[in-house]
Amino acid sequence: MDSGSRTLEDRLRPEVLRRERPDGGLDLLDPLTERVHALSPREARALKRRDPMLEMRLDRDNLLEGVGAEQLRAAFWNAKLHGRPEIAPAGEVPDVDWAAACAALSPEVAAPWRDPERWRRLAEERAAGHRYLVLRGFLTREAVAALAAEVAALPYVRLETELVRASRCLVADDALAGWRAFMAAPATRTLFGAVLGRELPPGLTMNAWRLDDGDYMGVHPDGRRYQGTLGVGLCEGWRARDGGAIAFGEPGPDGFVVDQRWLPHAGDVTVFAPDADTWHAVEPVVGRRRNTLTGWWTFAEHALS
Repeated sequence: MDSGSRTLEDRLRPEVLRRERPDGGLDLLDPLTERVHALSPREARALKRRDPMLEMRLDRDNLLEGVGAEQLRAAFWNAKLHGRPEIAPAGEVPDVDWAAACAALSPEVAAPWRDPERWRRLAEERAAGHRYLVLRGFLTREAVAALAAEVAALPYVRLETELVRASRCLVADDALAGWRAFMAAPATRTLFGAVLGRELPPGLTMNAWRLDDGDYMGVHPDGRRYQGTLGVGLCEGWRARDGGAIAFGEPGPDGFVVDQRWLPHAGDVTVFAPDADTWHAVEPVVGRRRNTLTGWWTFAEHALS
């Protein structure tokens, strides 16, 4: 029986333990990663059929049989047989003509971020292990004001799910032309690609987000389908007590442990290389409206929302 005709329950890795909850949900305990993956009652029911959204989540977390599961087992047994691995060395930064790339940046980039040394140091930070990077004051005030006005005028669709409560616009190819051109520009992709240690393709997917009082996004990773994630803050005078921070961290048995928070200050940018374990959430907004723009560099066949 091929995977196309099997239920998701049949395709779970056999070592994954299952525990039913009183609410009808299901906890999946992965003994190889020592993580508990909580399924809602709806998701628990969806295990018994072919559900594309749940399949994407389970595949992302390496809970289904496949190449990822085999690699996970191999890494687990290698660690058990050979003891704890030594500390891995820092990563490498590719050779880049930082000065030439900075000289080609578009005018909306603020003067401090036209300094080649600032970019080089940011790349070294990533190589040293800092996964979630913040570029403070990246856009000029004029550029962020113009972008905020364009984003505010976009058509939004309200989302009310177990994962997200917010209004979203999946930005059309003919909208936000200036920002789209900036992200796709060779100089932009060269600099951010060197910082992230990845080649960034010209394909783009963009979401504009509007979160009002009480809105939030649950814990999720952006996943391996994207090469780079770039978030832009569009909020003037934002305060920590206003909530709405992107919280980066790790899910654990006692909840989500936050390592770092990014506030959506107007003109600030956060960037990271998405992967299956780049866990983050947007904390509930308190009494304000939160506007942001998120873009992903994607290969054409992976340009998903």
